[in-house]
Amino acid sequence: MMAKEKKKVPNLRFKGFTDDWEQRKFFDNIEKVIDFRGRTPKKLGMEWSAEGYTALSALNVKDGYIDFTADVHYANQDLYDKWMVGNDLYKGQVLFTTEAPMGNVAQVPDNRKYVLSQRTIAFNVDKTKVTNDFLAVLLRSQNVQHTLKSLASGGTAQGVSQKSLSQLKVIVPINPKEQQKIGYFFKQLDSLIALHQRKLDLLNQLKNGFLQKMFADKDSKRPILRFEGFTGNWEIRQLKELGEIITGNTPKTSQVENYSSNGIPWVTPTDINSVYTTDSAKRLSTVGKDKAKIAPANSLLVTCIASIGKNTLILQESAFNQQINALIPVKNDPFFLLAESAKWSRIMRNLAGQTSMQIINKKTFSGISTSIPDLKEQKIIGSLFKKLDNTIAFQQQRISRVNEIKKSLLQQMFI
Repeated sequence: MMAKEKKKVPNLRFKGFTDDWEQRKFFDNIEKVIDFRGRTPKKLGMEWSAEGYTALSALNVKDGYIDFTADVHYANQDLYDKWMVGNDLYKGQVLFTTEAPMGNVAQVPDNRKYVLSQRTIAFNVDKTKVTNDFLAVLLRSQNVQHTLKSLASGGTAQGVSQKSLSQLKVIVPINPKEQQKIGYFFKQLDSLIALHQRKLDLLNQLKNGFLQKMFADKDSKRPILRFEGFTGNWEIRQLKELGEIITGNTPKTSQVENYSSNGIPWVTPTDINSVYTTDSAKRLSTVGKDKAKIAPANSLLVTCIASIGKNTLILQESAFNQQINALIPVKNDPFFLLAESAKWSRIMRNLAGQTSMQIINKKTFSGISTSIPDLKEQKIIGSLFKKLDNTIAFQQQRISRVNEIKKSLLQQMFI
């Protein structure tokens, strides 16, 4: 007796849909691919303009939305006509990045005209087979993304061609109403993520604006923007005058007794990826701690080799490796110093760029000059940036949570 064929259905579906999904070649759903691979204004004998029609490239086509602040270029009417040759994009049309990065999917956001630029293609769908909204989600589903990576060519900058896409097979619902429900659901989810992302972008812009205006340089000795009641000059100090500076080290990783799952955090440059470092990939045992350099809570850690100028404030006692210098503040506010350390980072990277070996040693780091106010003003400024950083971190967590929900749903609602 023949085994019963397994039904082609996802684990999670909208109520009322029970039919099998259907496997097709990807291009069976597509009437036309708009692909201007390699086209540039220079090759057309023209140049970008200061304003006009926005160009959509692999740098501003993000996963689920268009970033109109990234790699912005404009085409005037003549360049648009010569470039697009009648292939006007339309609202909802699916865009796909073929490389650098490969596999980002977004939809044309409105009915304005756009130029289809570097490493981005657009699909004219067969409306009897698939909807644009469903196609946009299908291309981001786990199985399709995994298949695209297996079809991709190239080394570090992987890419897919139309020839590669011709080998892609997809499984889709036959019922157009099911496609519409799935497409609409994920479109709403993308809108929520984009809204949170815009809020995060605005918060980061606000923080950068404050960083530019609320810190004095050594020439002016006064910031542009200050809290009421503060009028005095800021003073020039070297970092070594702000507290104790120590360079980290690494207990031998080959000795198991140096490490423990519940010991003191041991911070490396890869652990410095957020405003405050509260955890790390590894921890040191009591034995390892005795061999390590330790910084107390509320110390600043700054990377000084290779990835120079990454900085964080540790919220608990931590050990750290030799690629990091620690500044342990004495009679200075750590949250103020963390905000101001963005300025040190720029100085460090400029100094490192003048040498063949990318390193800022302890002596050079200690001698970097900066401007600081009295402790009272430091605390008020530090408190502002602490609140800003916490708000930014919370917003980042919200985006991460929604993206995790989306990832889970993509796994369960597609085959």
